[in-house]
Amino acid sequence: MAVFLTELDPRARIKGSRDGLGAQPVWSAMGRPLIGNLTTVTTDLAAFTTLLVGLRLTEIGPAEDDAQRQAAFLVWEQMAGYVRHVVYDDRGFFGRQRIAARAASAGSNGGKVRLSADPAYQILSNQKTDGLLGNYTAPARASGLLAPGSPARLTPQAAAFVDATYLPRLAAAWGRDAQQLTRALTQASYGFDLRENSKRAAVAAVLDPTLSAKERDFYRRHLIEGGPLDPTKGRQARLAMLVAARPRPSDGPLGIYVAQLAEDAELQGWADVGERLRRIVMCESVLAPATVLFSYLLGRDDAHVDTVIEDLHAVWGDRLESVHPQAAAVLSDRQWRDIADALVQGDWRRLIHVLAQRNATVMRERGGGLAWLEVTDGDRLRVRFRDEPTGLPAADEIRDLWWYPYFLPSLIRLVAANEESA
Repeated sequence: MAVFLTELDPRARIKGSRDGLGAQPVWSAMGRPLIGNLTTVTTDLAAFTTLLVGLRLTEIGPAEDDAQRQAAFLVWEQMAGYVRHVVYDDRGFFGRQRIAARAASAGSNGGKVRLSADPAYQILSNQKTDGLLGNYTAPARASGLLAPGSPARLTPQAAAFVDATYLPRLAAAWGRDAQQLTRALTQASYGFDLRENSKRAAVAAVLDPTLSAKERDFYRRHLIEGGPLDPTKGRQARLAMLVAARPRPSDGPLGIYVAQLAEDAELQGWADVGERLRRIVMCESVLAPATVLFSYLLGRDDAHVDTVIEDLHAVWGDRLESVHPQAAAVLSDRQWRDIADALVQGDWRRLIHVLAQRNATVMRERGGGLAWLEVTDGDRLRVRFRDEPTGLPAADEIRDLWWYPYFLPSLIRLVAANEESA
């Protein structure tokens, strides 16, 4: 049964990653039929709260244009980060390193930190692109929380939720409709007191990890189940139910967990979910070893292919038992099918050649760049993009290796946060 690739999903990209084999469109296409709205970085439930509240505050505040509203949002994002760090000892948000360092030195400034959209005070090198606006806006829109178009605006349903749930918490210390806060956010610079006080407590109440029943229901519908625009036809909601019923152990391979979820799905009669989970397991049994081997080859410049084959035989034996024998059937790209076949058969020579060919294809598709790896006529490796030398994982380590996310960790973490917040 073949899975056909679609146009590359920009929300799938792992920032800063190198993908010399073009694996991203493969695993993204496998994950999207099950998880339609999340990305690899949208693992933080409180970040969605911060986004929604911040956009609402800037919309109802005194900012006169989009540039001022964007600047005000950056200040709110900073304030929320400091509160999460100081009040909840949270480390799972963007900009935490700068926030921790500045909070530690706030004592010399009377317990206050300076908030501003000025680059000198931002909590990331480029807070607009690397923070919530750059990473959470598209997933929030896919979840039915933001309206189409730019700049980002809450949907009527999301705005009503923020108005009813979070503005009253802020109003307790910041005035009706948080007017004092919206004015503070539009200042060129604002001194925020990190010591215990009513204004800090009001912001902390918005970001409290213990959610009300109304909050849990809202986030479950929009984030965990995919929202009103859910393109998975209910598969994401059913997968989320399975995850909630079988929380992932803190240790243990992800592959085993996904296989267990597939079994659970089939027991529930959800064959469409179980089948797609099994496809993911089959796909990863190829992508993971291919990726680590390619990285290994990038550290073997000028090595003879026969020498590399000897090394592969010494570490992986005649073949990898962990590669699913039918994995090629779920891969639509010919070169990836060839990689799968070579792995199944233990044809290490062919595998090295196909990996080099795959990399050459990816480089051509990206604009004609030279391949990172090629095999010369003399059967030696020529490496143009050198990686740090790495050893090959043992065959039993490959069995438990899971390299790509398929958006599963994001859903798993959001489900856990929502379930544990009660």
